[in-house]
Amino acid sequence: MPLPQNLPKSVTEYTDQLFFGIFSQTPHSAISVFLTRHVPTLLKKPQTEGTWTAYPPNYIQEPTFQMVTNGYVFYKHPYFELPFKSGQLAITQKIYAEERWIENIQDIKLWFDFDNEEDAKKAFNKLVTFFSGLDTTPKITCNNGVDYAVFADKNESKYYSCIQLRMAKDNFTIGNYRLLFEIVEDMDE
Repeated sequence: MPLPQNLPKSVTEYTDQLFFGIFSQTPHSAISVFLTRHVPTLLKKPQTEGTWTAYPPNYIQEPTFQMVTNGYVFYKHPYFELPFKSGQLAITQKIYAEERWIENIQDIKLWFDFDNEEDAKKAFNKLVTFFSGLDTTPKITCNNGVDYAVFADKNESKYYSCIQLRMAKDNFTIGNYRLLFEIVEDMDE
């Protein structure tokens, strides 16, 4: 069961690849249409110029918004070549009623679904072995039938430089297992 052909050299690099390049703002062509339609804020380059202003509490009132989650379902992944049934990239954001407010990404999750425990465990173990071989600080545990693995780049400070993998039985579908990738702030999450 191979991992990516061009092996990434860090947790941060592989996390970006797994999330289709959205963190480095070089999205893979597979999700370009999805991003353009549903999450165009991820295609905008951040402003590098500007200043911060601190306001007293309750000075600025957040306008009305809707919390929206859009999901991109896929059956092949350009950087995850292990066998899986399906996968999904889910992005939750605030959509504001006032146009001058920029959409606010609240959460990004990625998961792969497997038909059986054997395939799920093989994928989880292969990923743990791969991530452990990088310059990381790993934390691997099992709690109530859920396998957890958290990896953080030792020399990186990007917000996606710490990733948690969770592998568990999907209680909503008989016989299915899910491998969930989440960006976490630190090793204790």
